[in-house]
Amino acid sequence: MKVVRPFFFSLGVLALAAILIFGISLLLKPSGSPLAQGVGAISPEMIAQAQKVVARISRRMAWVMVILSAVLQLGAWVAAAAKMKTVKKSEYGAEKKLQLLEAIDIYFDLPLYFGLLGSVGSFIVITFFPNAGLMFAYASTAMGIIVSVILRLGYHTPFKQELLKACDAGVK
Repeated sequence: MKVVRPFFFSLGVLALAAILIFGISLLLKPSGSPLAQGVGAISPEMIAQAQKVVARISRRMAWVMVILSAVLQLGAWVAAAAKMKTVKKSEYGAEKKLQLLEAIDIYFDLPLYFGLLGSVGSFIVITFFPNAGLMFAYASTAMGIIVSVILRLGYHTPFKQELLKACDAGVK
């Protein structure tokens, strides 16, 4: 337990740092064409070129946001699975394991919270990059719901049913 928390914390920090570096490198990658053609009034060509650059940045930003959301969801999945494994391997009886399962219930809701965080964050992104913000809002919300349902139906509910049956059978 003392090794697991620092490991996942370090893994999360490294994943977030990698995503930030990757995203920044995508956003700062030169397009091969200058933004301005000269000094003076802005020509229609310059406006068209600026719109192309904004569209390119928006597409890259959308993918960076989707990847960030996926990494958060993966982290939530790993954290919930690790906590579940800890409870399963504990030496306690079924009743105590049910109490421990209730105590870690928040880990099965983390994907929903991360999805909500992504939706709120997308409102900020929408201000500057409307398409990227919408993509992030849809992706983070959908991934949060899907991962939470998978965790609940695949891990939490079957184990809880198993423990309830063991309690009814008198196993403590």
